[in-house]
Amino acid sequence: MVDSSPSDAETLSLEAARRELGRLAAPVDRTDRIPLSVAVGRVLAADAAAATPVDSAAVAAGDTIFRAGRRIRPADVGLLKAAGVNELRVRQRPQVGVVPTGDELDDAAGGDRAETAGFTLAQYVDRWGGKVTYRNPVADDAPALRMAVQRDLTRDAIAVTGTEPGDTLREVVADLGDVLADRIAVTPVETAGLAVVEGRPVLLLPESPAGVRVGATQLLRPLVKTLAGAPLTSFPERRAELTRGIETDAARRSFVPVTVDGDEATPLAGTDLGTVTRADGWVSVPLESSGPAAGTTVAVQNWDALP
Repeated sequence: MVDSSPSDAETLSLEAARRELGRLAAPVDRTDRIPLSVAVGRVLAADAAAATPVDSAAVAAGDTIFRAGRRIRPADVGLLKAAGVNELRVRQRPQVGVVPTGDELDDAAGGDRAETAGFTLAQYVDRWGGKVTYRNPVADDAPALRMAVQRDLTRDAIAVTGTEPGDTLREVVADLGDVLADRIAVTPVETAGLAVVEGRPVLLLPESPAGVRVGATQLLRPLVKTLAGAPLTSFPERRAELTRGIETDAARRSFVPVTVDGDEATPLAGTDLGTVTRADGWVSVPLESSGPAAGTTVAVQNWDALP
């Protein structure tokens, strides 16, 4: 039990929420020795040294080719193979439990009742280097939610979708651990929360497709990278001129989906599945800004680029 209720938990800025996640997370210390043929995307747990000299790369036998912490790229494995490296010691992929919640979800019915928030989140986790366990949707029932959270405490982190301040899930999590934030000062994921249960970070995300996309890229991705001991690289950007202005709440940082046609970006309204699917990228609007006007050149981030 904790002394505070979900309603008492504070609102955090995006930067503060990331700091809290960084405080809760540490790179996994579990390692594997794997063949070079499956090493792309994995993070080195130990330095990789050459067994054979490679004159064309100025590598001598015994030289360190790559240091621990490097995420292996496709271009790296050729040099490693030439240097006689057949196996690598790598960190195990961090384990993330993804738990969708909601009484209205019914995959068998399809359409708008299909569970898409957690499913989308699971694809991102896998892509960013995590080992995901995607659960079946859990009804808004306290015993069922408690069991679902406790079941995934064997994972390194938990992400729950379909939750908002004051709901049954938040009460369950507050009873099991500590809700650190009940809201994040970011649009459109302002109803997201952050908790810790038995030392495990628990990310509480809304059901809205736009909210899940923002929460995933801005909060869960840094968490997965920290757990993996991998560098957090910036998303690729392109510059484009807004065809119309963007109006945002100056009290919150905002992320706005846009379509891009040539050198022009058009903001999209809405947080639904169709909107986020049509988006070619996202524009970040900082705190204390009411949004850029039409004709402003903005940076458009591509969140779907490979990590």
